[in-house]
Amino acid sequence: MPKTLRAFVAVPIPDAVAVFLIQIQARLQLPRREIRWVAATNIHLTLKFLGDIDPSRVPAIAAQMDAAAGMTAAFSLTVKGVGVFPNLRRARVIWVGLAGDIDRLKAVQVTLESGLESVGFKRESRGFGAHLTIGRIRRRIDAQLIDESLESLKAVASDFFRVDRLMLFNSILKPNGPEYTLLHTSHLAV
Repeated sequence: MPKTLRAFVAVPIPDAVAVFLIQIQARLQLPRREIRWVAATNIHLTLKFLGDIDPSRVPAIAAQMDAAAGMTAAFSLTVKGVGVFPNLRRARVIWVGLAGDIDRLKAVQVTLESGLESVGFKRESRGFGAHLTIGRIRRRIDAQLIDESLESLKAVASDFFRVDRLMLFNSILKPNGPEYTLLHTSHLAV
């Protein structure tokens, strides 16, 4: 067992939605060499990044995940819209937004955040913004070019998908991108 795990809690994205996201990546008219695209298998909805943790903390994290999941019924989301963080002029991340039962998503995230704080994890200072990262910009791209490329995709939307579990992953950083290992699954109430 490694000395530490680089852990995060996330909602998995169904294969059909991942394929839809790869299609969005292909439709963006941006210089390919300036962007590191997230592989379809690595796209997920992060609820809480835990950082480097001691493996002995996994059972406490799992217990808080189970508690948060048990208090929330399964719900539906859809991918909707495309944008960049932090802004067009200093774009570093390309994301797609989410719509649907966002209130339920936020409720499970807040419950999880509080539970994890009770077992020693620092509360996130920024508010939770539901999004899926699909690319990371390596070097500055002209703001007008980004704006024009995003314009045609602002109304894009996927089919709805069901959120029925939370997953704890270990992320191992590798030259070709991160490799995720599942550590625990918590199922939402039916």
